[in-house]
Amino acid sequence: MSIVVFDPAAFALAYPEFATVAQARTTMLFNMAAATLLDNTDNSPVMDIGLRTQLFYLLVAHLLLLLGSNPTAPDNTPPGRLSSATEGTITTSFEYLLPPSSAMAPWFVQTKYGAMYWTMTAQFRSARIIANGDSGIGRAIAYGSIPFVIPGGV
Repeated sequence: MSIVVFDPAAFALAYPEFATVAQARTTMLFNMAAATLLDNTDNSPVMDIGLRTQLFYLLVAHLLLLLGSNPTAPDNTPPGRLSSATEGTITTSFEYLLPPSSAMAPWFVQTKYGAMYWTMTAQFRSARIIANGDSGIGRAIAYGSIPFVIPGGV
């Protein structure tokens, strides 16, 4: 298997809204994502290199929105999604939902890119149990790894 090598030019083509961001910044955010958010080694739960590349691009876009695309300019982007707005005397509301399923989900759903990443990686956050007949003994299959035996009664 191989690893994703970040291509700033390909990222800018895929996400033209970030085309003016310095390549050094996008590369730094890719390295941050690879070190902390998504495994970019042969042991990654995402075996398909094309899918892993797409996920890294979503993470870089998510981080650019959260941290700002230009670190020297103030960024007034609020966290969460705009849930209501008024024009007369200017009122806005933002929602920051906390799904009961995960502590990390709220951090990802602050941006459309993070929400897409969270949705696309749902398959890697759960295990499938395959029972062997009526014995109650089965195998757990997770992250594309080699199945392991689960003893009966557990």
